[in-house]
Amino acid sequence: MLYFWNNLISNLKAFNRNKNQIVLPNDFPNGITFSEQYIIVKRNERIKIFSSKCTHLGCRINNSLNDVFICPCHGSKFNSDGEVFKGPAMKNLNELKFKIDKSKNQIIIYT
Repeated sequence: MLYFWNNLISNLKAFNRNKNQIVLPNDFPNGITFSEQYIIVKRNERIKIFSSKCTHLGCRINNSLNDVFICPCHGSKFNSDGEVFKGPAMKNLNELKFKIDKSKNQIIIYT
């Protein structure tokens, strides 16, 4: 009986851990890539991933000009490090934690 509960708890922990992860292929070109929920900034081996939700009212950011992310709703601007430099947004973009699985050539984003 103890084996059953330990196994069940281990499986639930693994399920919850996987539920909070998004897996993407690690094949993004250098520069800025927009996806539905993410902004991926790749500069050679350096990668940063941000939520594409503007910190003002949550509009999806899907455009950039000269490495500046521009919110389509109210014009907030963020640099490629996710830092706000023109409002009305007051907070930087949410930078997401991730790891790279080199054996599978994947990026695992923790949500």
